[in-house]
Parts: sequence; C-alpha cells; structure tokens
Amino acid sequence: MTSKTAALSILPLAWALSACAHAAGTQPHEMSVAEHEQAAIQEDTQAAQHAAQVDPSAKETQERCTPGKGRVCWTVTSNPTAGHQDQAAQHSELAAQHRAASTALADAETRACVGLSEEDRDTSPFAHRDDISRVAQLKEEKVVGKSRATSETGATIVFRATPGLTAEWLQRIVDCHLARNAAVGHDVPEMAYCPLVPRGAEANVHSTGNGFAVDVRAKDAAAAAEIWRRAQLLTTSR
Repeated sequence: MTSKTAALSILPLAWALSACAHAAGTQPHEMSVAEHEQAAIQEDTQAAQHAAQVDPSAKETQERCTPGKGRVCWTVTSNPTAGHQDQAAQHSELAAQHRAASTALADAETRACVGLSEEDRDTSPFAHRDDISRVAQLKEEKVVGKSRATSETGATIVFRATPGLTAEWLQRIVDCHLARNAAVGHDVPEMAYCPLVPRGAEANVHSTGNGFAVDVRAKDAAAAAEIWRRAQLLTTSR
C-alpha cells in the first residue's frame, strides 16, 4: 500500500464524521445565506474528492467462513472503493440541503420586504427613537406541571402614533427586518441597538389606542435577555 493510498484510506472516516457534524447546520436559521452557500461549496469539493477515488473495476477478495459446526468458507468479492461512492453521495446531499436552506432564507426575505421603501428595508424601525414612548420587560406566565411560573421573555417597545403608521404596516416592517437578520446570520453590528437582531427573536405588533406596541420575544433565555438589554438602550441612550 502506497503512502497516498494509506492516506486516502483514513479520509472516509474523517469525512464521514465531518458530514455528520454538518448535518446539524443545514436548517435555514442555523447559518446565514452566505454561510450556507460556502458550506455547500465545501461539501461539493469533498464529494468530488471522494468521487475521484471511485474505481468501478476495482476488486478485492476475502475469505469468509460460517461459524460453528459445519464451518464453510466462501470467497467474497467486493469493490474497495465503494465507500468513496457512498461518501460522495452523502456530501452531495449535504450540499443540496445547504443550498435549499440558503434559498429558503433569501426567498423569505424577498417575500417579507416586498412593497416596502428602501429606507424601511434598510433602517430598523427602532432607529426612530424619538417616536418610542416607553419600553418594558416582557414577562409571560407559563404552566409548569401543576404550578405557574413567570419568565422574562423579551421586551415591549411602544411607539407613539405617527401620521400614516398603522399596526399592519409596522408589522410588515418588523417582519422584513426579522427576515433580513436571519439572511445575514443575525450579524448586524451597525444595528447593535435593534432588539430584532438576536437569533430566535419573534415579534408581533398591536395597537395601544394612542400608539403601537411591539412585543419582541425569544424562547431562549439568553436571547430574551439580549432583547431586553437592547430595548433599554432605546430610551436611555437618546
């Protein structure tokens, strides 16, 4: 066995473990559009490397014997490169999943932002701090077994009523930014104040009679705490 062949014999296990690890990251919100595309390219590269090692004419014979009394030994012929073919198929499938996730994120952003002005798409609604009247920590009651527990799940940000603004339109702007943040992998340093950026953030808008309240929440405790931290900056740093 040459050194090259020996090295290649180690690769299937390493790449198989790599494929298993990547499988956990193929859901749309686990990466940004760009990261999914990069991951797909990497999977394609590994698929091509494995495919190049497939030799349909390669043969390997082994003697396999049945156990116990009446032991019979048979000659079994197999293709020693068949594992590479399986690995190539697995990496190709992962590449397809990453591209599907990338497309899903991009399409969700397009649908959520259609019809909005360029300013509303590019500027967080929470950048309009002069129109924010107050913020409050969002607390929700949950039933745990036979008891009830209150948990801190995010923040409520209240906007004053402004000409032309409706709850429906503000919800559209909020949904657009949630989709955009997901598309870029929740990495938006220029919007360090925006409570819509943390991964897992959800938001719904409702009228308060003389304004509009945006409830921004997350199931993850750390994300909920980050939402509340950002919400507090909206009134304390202006």
